[in-house]
Amino acid sequence: MKRVLFFTSVYRIGLTGQLTEQVLAFLRCKQGEFLFVSGEKEQYTGLFARLGEHRVPYITIVGLDEHAEFPRLVREFAAHADRFRPDFVTVHTNWQLAIALVAKYLFSMSYQVVYMIHGYRHNHPVRAVVARYLIGAALFLFAYRIISPSTFVRERFGSLGQKNVVIFIGEDEVLFEDHPLPDFDGGTKRLIFAGEFRTGKNQEFLIKAFTRYIERSGDADVELYLPGKGGRLNRCRALVRDLGLGEKVFFPGFLDRTAMLELYLRCQFALIPSNSETFGHCIVEPFALGRVVLTRHVGVADEIIRHGETGFFFEGERDLVELLLAILPNRELCRQVSAAARSERELFRWDRACRQYFEFIYEPPEVR
Repeated sequence: MKRVLFFTSVYRIGLTGQLTEQVLAFLRCKQGEFLFVSGEKEQYTGLFARLGEHRVPYITIVGLDEHAEFPRLVREFAAHADRFRPDFVTVHTNWQLAIALVAKYLFSMSYQVVYMIHGYRHNHPVRAVVARYLIGAALFLFAYRIISPSTFVRERFGSLGQKNVVIFIGEDEVLFEDHPLPDFDGGTKRLIFAGEFRTGKNQEFLIKAFTRYIERSGDADVELYLPGKGGRLNRCRALVRDLGLGEKVFFPGFLDRTAMLELYLRCQFALIPSNSETFGHCIVEPFALGRVVLTRHVGVADEIIRHGETGFFFEGERDLVELLLAILPNRELCRQVSAAARSERELFRWDRACRQYFEFIYEPPEVR
């Protein structure tokens, strides 16, 4: 049976909720022997306890996610890898890639490196070009397999050829429970965009489009929810005050998974104005819950949204306003799109993603 060593944490955050769910799905699939490696931190309290509850074989390396003490981290990682003797090491960041590669060649280890692409400075047009070139060159030379979370990302690393495939990120099992579809038969229409308040997410754009919709439609029974935190939050709050929308636009702050689900279930529509998404949980989460998604052509959107059938596309502010004017009053269309979206949510189960992962990395090289 193959042995897989799998990193489960990211820069400055530590063990993440998303990777914790992937770890548990790996164990359910029973496609190998595993060792999971993370820094000592966790994204929110309870993740390490969850690993312990399920008897997950994991180790922590202090300072792994701080981008410091590189020689020490290489030595500690190499010691664990030497004891475990993995066939594959899966990494999620360039920092982890460097540790895995230096340990491999410095200590003459034979494992293959699998890289999961999660970002490439994609919200910065100039930096993104440089990052794609540097990351692409490193992966071309040193990675055995590359996994992209969407065709949007895979196409930006086209030079990697067939060793780069698309495997969707899985979503929490709670999204697949029997939640009711949204009610479009009257009452307040609630719209949501969940995202960090930073450059490229475009909450200001959304607030302005929402304002124009109200002005043109005269619809006063509508609300916009913008959960999240970040450096541009205060600027957005100030914009809402200036526009006099304090009773229409709400900033719930950073929400845990339970609170986020509750908010999604209160809303009927999701808007995604981002310049770029590599995958887009802000797209997939409401999609899986049967919310009507209006999005730009980013992340996984082009693979799941069929305009007018499972969701809608827009480009600029004017385009979004026209779309809102056409869609929000059309209750029957909203019901059809909502049901069609939820019917395709099985694409995002973690067990499906993990089966594809093992099929891909265990496939003989000559097949590629």
